[in-house]
Amino acid sequence: MPIVLVHKLGRYVGISTSTGDFYDLSPETYALLEKWNKKISLSKAAFSEQKIAALGKTLNIPPGVIKFFPYPKKKISSAADKNLSACLTDLTLNLTSDCNLRCVYCWNDHGKYSNVRFLKGKIKKYWKNSKNAQMSVETALKAVDILVKLRGSDKDLVVDFYGGEPLLNLETLMATVDYCRDNQAKWKVKFHFLLATNGTLLTPFVAAKLLSKGVQIAVSVDGPKAIHDNNRPFINHSGSFDTILSNLKKMPKTVMKRLVGRTTVTPFFSDMVKLYEYLRSLGFERVEIFESEDACHKILPGQEASFFSSKKNYKLLYEAYEKLALRYIDNVVSGKLNYSKTFFNRFFKLMQRLYYNHEVSGGCPAAKGQIAVAVDGWIYPCTSFLGIDEFKLGHVNYGIDSSKYQKFIKKTNKRFEYCQRDCDLFSLCRSTGSCLNVNYFFNGDPALPHKKSCALFNEKLALAVASLAILSEKIPHRLERLFGFDPIGRRGNKLY
Repeated sequence: MPIVLVHKLGRYVGISTSTGDFYDLSPETYALLEKWNKKISLSKAAFSEQKIAALGKTLNIPPGVIKFFPYPKKKISSAADKNLSACLTDLTLNLTSDCNLRCVYCWNDHGKYSNVRFLKGKIKKYWKNSKNAQMSVETALKAVDILVKLRGSDKDLVVDFYGGEPLLNLETLMATVDYCRDNQAKWKVKFHFLLATNGTLLTPFVAAKLLSKGVQIAVSVDGPKAIHDNNRPFINHSGSFDTILSNLKKMPKTVMKRLVGRTTVTPFFSDMVKLYEYLRSLGFERVEIFESEDACHKILPGQEASFFSSKKNYKLLYEAYEKLALRYIDNVVSGKLNYSKTFFNRFFKLMQRLYYNHEVSGGCPAAKGQIAVAVDGWIYPCTSFLGIDEFKLGHVNYGIDSSKYQKFIKKTNKRFEYCQRDCDLFSLCRSTGSCLNVNYFFNGDPALPHKKSCALFNEKLALAVASLAILSEKIPHRLERLFGFDPIGRRGNKLY
């Protein structure tokens, strides 16, 4: 089909399946294009540009409109999509396999990455050995050296601290940051540091020290006490809310305004707008909202109610995102929200790419742009693949195994063939809609897209183009300043 039609938030938008461009339409033109698109899709005859233009004429569609939606020719993946050279910019260090919480939606077995689906029923002795629960300073610094060596021409590099709860290994975290900062001038790069923490160990002293070293901190708070404690209890099943709130209340305003409030939405409480408002009331200027979709590692028995996995729950999720998009628009128009204070962060990034008509070459950056290192030094394409032997790419002691790396890239590049064949939105999505690890778990193949993830991405994309149509009408003079073109466009940009 030459066009994907979107009717969201009271707007009518047409997306070209050939170019990825999208256009705000009148209801009348939308209805005519709907008929035109349907006739083309139902026809078994081959179409030329002349034939589809003639069909448009019979439906009284202005020729000037038809030219925006050319009939799609066979799509060819770009050279960048199929580039087999490692050019790393992002490194995730899994500093510890320990965690002091037992979150109901945790997908990595609380830092152990020992899911039976991925380890084929064998729990590695490694994870039972407590002395190996923490990443050593030596392992972390070797991982940084690999990132620098394989960075290509990139000057901006990201180091992401993860776990378990990464603040349980503060020594290695601090040593890594100091090593990067001490050497970045020599290496002619600039490091950006990200930390996701559950907040139980984030005292004002620790927060201030990390921020002074340039570490950007995201604190997980899932809402008011009842909601948060349901989602994020301690190991002994007591709630963690009071501990986190106590830490946050002690934060100086200069520290608090630089923290990011991060909330995970579950079917237990799916009102994203209320969650956003609550986190802002705590003093967070920047809020990120994510959903606990049935993604990443296996949903273990007893966890089902904590994930958006059923059709009913997905409907709730779609409705929640639509309300959040409307709140986003209101906040932007009123001047309460800008790039540096974005909530709904991934959605904002999507809007930014759409606004500048970015071609998101390569889709998921696993292995192509990022790697993850486990506490024992083994290297994987990303954090989601930790603990799965077949996806080991190497070790910090000897670097990335070229043959394993090439094999992984060759295998996952097949996703472009699947997406081009099956999806009319490939020109915009370029396979970013489905995580490679999710593909692997649900389909047994990291290249074969997971349909639910794609459907959710399409829903977000539809909301994004509709939101852009509204903002383009309401604040056309502020759009450039709003999006603040960011050539890095990755997790570690300075306005994160």
